[in-house]
Amino acid sequence: MKIIQYLAISLFLCLSHHASANDSTSSPADQERFYDLFPGTLLEKNNQLYLHSCQTIDAEFKLKFNHPADEQHIRKLMQKYNKFWLYLTADADMKDDEYLMTVDGIAEEHLNKTCHLTELLDEL
Repeated sequence: MKIIQYLAISLFLCLSHHASANDSTSSPADQERFYDLFPGTLLEKNNQLYLHSCQTIDAEFKLKFNHPADEQHIRKLMQKYNKFWLYLTADADMKDDEYLMTVDGIAEEHLNKTCHLTELLDEL
């Protein structure tokens, strides 16, 4: 199962970067980062924020923020709400077998809700 998850995430990352490399209207600086929407819940480990993907693949992405205010806002949401999920505008990558995500913004907030199927089933 882990191999399938690894392959699915690797394929997703490759396709994301392939799409940005083929965009002839973007500048070389734009081609370095391809921002897309990523849904997920947030968790913290050793003061580091991670996005737990809502996709069918179970992955946690270590987050780096282009704008410190976004990280501060997420930390406030984590203190205020037991459960929420976000759509982040971000660029996903993998380095040294670790999933990384550079966040450029928060596109949507879904407060007091979850996006994980297992949690939704538990609520039934």
